[in-house]
Amino acid sequence: MNPPLPESEDPLVSLFLELARIPSPSGHEREIVDFLTTRLRLLGLDPQEAEPIEDHPAAAGNLYCRLPATAGGMPVLFSAHMDTVESEAGALPEPVIDAGVIRSGSRAVLGSDDKAAVAAMVNTLEQVIKEGLPHAGIELLLTVGEESGLRGAKACSLDGVTAECGFCMDATGPVGGIVVRSPSQVTIRAEFNGRAAHAGVAPEKGRNAIAAAARAVSEMELGRIDTETTANIGIIRGGEAVNVVPARCRIAGEARSHNDDSLEQQVTAMLDAIAFAAAHFQVDAQVSTVDEFRGFDLSEGNLPYGLVERALRKIGKEPVPVTTGGGSDVNVLILKGLPCVNLASGMEAVHTPDEHITIESLKTARQLLLAILEQALK
Repeated sequence: MNPPLPESEDPLVSLFLELARIPSPSGHEREIVDFLTTRLRLLGLDPQEAEPIEDHPAAAGNLYCRLPATAGGMPVLFSAHMDTVESEAGALPEPVIDAGVIRSGSRAVLGSDDKAAVAAMVNTLEQVIKEGLPHAGIELLLTVGEESGLRGAKACSLDGVTAECGFCMDATGPVGGIVVRSPSQVTIRAEFNGRAAHAGVAPEKGRNAIAAAARAVSEMELGRIDTETTANIGIIRGGEAVNVVPARCRIAGEARSHNDDSLEQQVTAMLDAIAFAAAHFQVDAQVSTVDEFRGFDLSEGNLPYGLVERALRKIGKEPVPVTTGGGSDVNVLILKGLPCVNLASGMEAVHTPDEHITIESLKTARQLLLAILEQALK
């Protein structure tokens, strides 16, 4: 019997470490897409890259490939995103292994969100091909721009996709978690346009856009509104100098809810606060709202949920239904007509320099993907 490989020499772990070392903030995925394209071609696959979602040299598009079926059953799609949130300025990923846990090693985010899933899915394809494991057809969709508004998923076309259901792996927490409820989100932006004036000489001639924006925010109910609804103002920008009454100020925020009526009420209340403040300070307000994604409720199950339940029990894990306050590519793929579920991969403290994942979680994620393929044969 061969001795076990050192942690860093397991093909799955070494692939994840390679991916983690590649900076790939949203909109700058060119390097990681090129890396994965080469890796997939070495497997004899034909990865296709979609049009980049931005227009600059570091931008890239979604990556898609297909492994034809070798047995009867249900073809499935695996999906994960290749981008990460921005790290601190100048910080580069330096992943390290510490007592079975992979950490960033720097002030940069580790990127297990969602490169742990990318590594597990690509390594699963490698294992299927190398060992000749039977399967009913596997499609792989790796998206860009997920962290900046699910833009890659929104841009993707499912024309030609033959999978009957999809499995994303973009949730935090131990492997076994299945996201059954996700909210809808609306983004709100407002620009207050007042009138500039010298703050010390003729302030009465000015119309203070920052004061209007501040009043608008103060009139809003923010944070956790109820058990299903949240709201936030995350950006406020305005002003040029301390001695000038500011003529412009921008704010941006969001509202989320698992209840469409509650979401509509919250958005309306935030828009009313903006209108009131603009009128009070006699400034104009230009407002826009964007439906970022629509929620879903799988608490009564669906096709991929039932399949992954069986797969989890096959590997000795009890399925754990999870309600989340966040969105993922699953929100978009379901809206496009593909039944999907979002699964936990074991990543923790995502979007922070303390982000980490255990090697055991990585291996369990791969084990789950293989079990899904096995269950799809039945």
